[in-house]
Amino acid sequence: MPGHRRPSRLARAVLRRRTAALAAVGALAVLAAVGACGGSTQHSVAVAPPPAAGAVVPAVGTRLSADQLPADAAEHWQPLAAPRTQQVTSAVRLNECASVSGALAWQQQAYVSSYRTPAEQDLFSFQDGPSARSAYQNLLTQMGSCQSQSRALQTKELGSSDALVTRTATTGQGTAWSRQWTGVEGISAAGPQTDHLYAVQQGSTLAVVHFDEWAGTHAAPYSTRADGDLLTSVALKLG
Repeated sequence: MPGHRRPSRLARAVLRRRTAALAAVGALAVLAAVGACGGSTQHSVAVAPPPAAGAVVPAVGTRLSADQLPADAAEHWQPLAAPRTQQVTSAVRLNECASVSGALAWQQQAYVSSYRTPAEQDLFSFQDGPSARSAYQNLLTQMGSCQSQSRALQTKELGSSDALVTRTATTGQGTAWSRQWTGVEGISAAGPQTDHLYAVQQGSTLAVVHFDEWAGTHAAPYSTRADGDLLTSVALKLG
């Protein structure tokens, strides 16, 4: 209909994920609308509070560049908005299973692929190394029960369940997972998909990279064989 643009699946998924996470810190940072007609993108960015006093904020250079993100050869990732840093006052939710608690500052960068699917890099700064390590260990515990939590959510909302969560790689500093499931609309987009999550702890920083593959949009599924190399690359960036 002329003059009317309905937000695409990408816009709704990015908005849900980012709004749910940012609600935890009490600020809505990005409202994204990707038009289904014409494919235009708009952003409305609110001013976030400054990082807490004394917080060690990761430099932008500690993030992977867009072409270093997983599956970039196929995805061709592009930044969706400028990176932002804000203070954290409570837990930041990553997905239906896991959240990060205890961080002082949070640096966030969102991306969009050539398939119009989302990715994100999050860098969480903690008071010290033990605090960051504790948050990482908590994330391991939460993801360890993600399959059962995802299936319980599916059963409640869809009446059936098919979630399969797999640990795809592990190093001394990081872990990678994939979750293949029929997504429940909320934090995730609805429909068949595979969600990839990478977490690396180095010093007082916890880095999280995640991206989604939606069924029917990709010519071939992403191979997780290089996930260990991705974890190593993140650790090297963090120094």
